[in-house]
Amino acid sequence: MRVGKRTEFSTYPAVLDPADTIYAVNYLLGYFRSAADAPHLMRLQKEEDLKQKGLWDSDFQTPFHSSAEIAGPEFGINVYAAGAAVETRKKQPQYLNLLDLTSTHINAGGWQCSDFVVTLTQEHQDVKVVEGEPPLGEFVLGFIRLDSGVLNNKPLQEFLSMQKLTGDFANQHLLTAKVCVPTQPFGSLLRGGKLLALIAISNELRDWFNEKHKRNIAVFYTTSLYGTSKSSSQYDQLDRFLTHVGDTDVSYPLRMKDPHKKELIGWMDERGISRYQFTFTGSSKADRSNAELIKYVRHCLWKQQSDPNIKQLLQMYDHEMDQWKNGKTERKRCYVSTYGQDEWDSILIDPDPQPKPEFDLSNLVQYWKKKVFKEKAWGLRKILKTDDFPIQLRYDLLNEQLKTKDFNQVR
Repeated sequence: MRVGKRTEFSTYPAVLDPADTIYAVNYLLGYFRSAADAPHLMRLQKEEDLKQKGLWDSDFQTPFHSSAEIAGPEFGINVYAAGAAVETRKKQPQYLNLLDLTSTHINAGGWQCSDFVVTLTQEHQDVKVVEGEPPLGEFVLGFIRLDSGVLNNKPLQEFLSMQKLTGDFANQHLLTAKVCVPTQPFGSLLRGGKLLALIAISNELRDWFNEKHKRNIAVFYTTSLYGTSKSSSQYDQLDRFLTHVGDTDVSYPLRMKDPHKKELIGWMDERGISRYQFTFTGSSKADRSNAELIKYVRHCLWKQQSDPNIKQLLQMYDHEMDQWKNGKTERKRCYVSTYGQDEWDSILIDPDPQPKPEFDLSNLVQYWKKKVFKEKAWGLRKILKTDDFPIQLRYDLLNEQLKTKDFNQVR
């Protein structure tokens, strides 16, 4: 049977009855219709996430050193290998609370995700990788979360000349920054996002990941947090190290987040629709769970469309989901680095190629310092004047900023 331009072929062991179908559809429509576009929905999701984690209260203060002064390039950086990004822990570390209050995105963990916390130090003027969580006495400059990557990224597949990415290949040879977020206002005043990006693509972090997870990383990639809603990205002007290879496709709506998704799946489980139908393991499990939920509810509508009210709901449902595919959802910019190697697959021929010194951590940090403090590049001449130093840094936290309607969440 054909409804609009779509033909329904899906089969499921059970479907919701008409009344429950109407409830489930209205639940989903209410969730997605509450936002005009992806940035708006992400903002609503972020506010709910902070409330669920007990971080929404304005009185909440991070225990990390609350302020810092930067007068020039004479300071050091510590990069703490803080451990695995485990989403199921009962009490998350303090650095994750600060990440949640800094990043406008809800950051997911995953299999073999590894967290790094970048801090400012006056104990040395170099850059060091340190095992363990960051001490509370240091000022946090930003966060990096590395992962093996996902299997559905068209610009990356085209760059690699691969029609399909397999799990084995991604796990062995790809490294992605799922999180690359500077604290604010360090990010906006001193282009902290570019510093985090340079640290993320360093030889040292690749070597750390290789050794920790027995990998042979050949390609680093990442995507911009926002795409069509912002004309620029923190990765712009880093062409010497990162190459823009295209924008991602829009293939499904922005995901429904917990607690709403969990509540809807639990509600259906009580009605005999097993929650395990929407539970996946392995790569992209959150995307797959959301896609299956959207698909299943539409199947229930299709099965019950002899009811004229449900048939009308089916049309409304298809229209809303099409809107998220073709207008409301962001296309993200994809950036790639081969760590200075001329050909990305050279590491497959020579598993231990000579690393390029310009990708050494110390050289990358010095490059950033030169751009910021000597050349005032990357648009900093418009921001900084000769008398702007020293710069006083104090965390701008989202539990305050999101309460202001005119706060520009895209950062």
